[in-house]
Amino acid sequence: MNSLKITVLLALILPFNNFVNATDNKNQIYLSYCTNYGAGVDYSFQSCINMNNSSIAREIGGFYSSCMNYGQQVDYFFTSCVNQGFREAERQLNNSIYLSDCENYNSKTLDFFYVSCVNNNYSEIQRAIKLKK
Repeated sequence: MNSLKITVLLALILPFNNFVNATDNKNQIYLSYCTNYGAGVDYSFQSCINMNNSSIAREIGGFYSSCMNYGQQVDYFFTSCVNQGFREAERQLNNSIYLSDCENYNSKTLDFFYVSCVNNNYSEIQRAIKLKK
């Protein structure tokens, strides 16, 4: 009879424990560090940008375009798309953060400063989402 009481008690407590853990994980976001390999914009960098934007959209909402670079050169529309995503994140966070406008000045490859700017912005967004409650 005591084992039945314990079983019933555990059945009542365990779902509540999972609920508490689920709410503790709210506003937890982990954005990837995006790295570009080689000339142009490689597929892994594009995928990283789009996965980060999807994660941001799930957490704070907003519309983030899928950013794709076509061809061997860095397309202005790709870098503009990335910056538009940053502007959308600022709006969704009620302009509580300032994100840099990331510019790439070499059409043959993404330069180090562009990649650093993008990753710094994602770090700022991640920090702002974690602080937002």
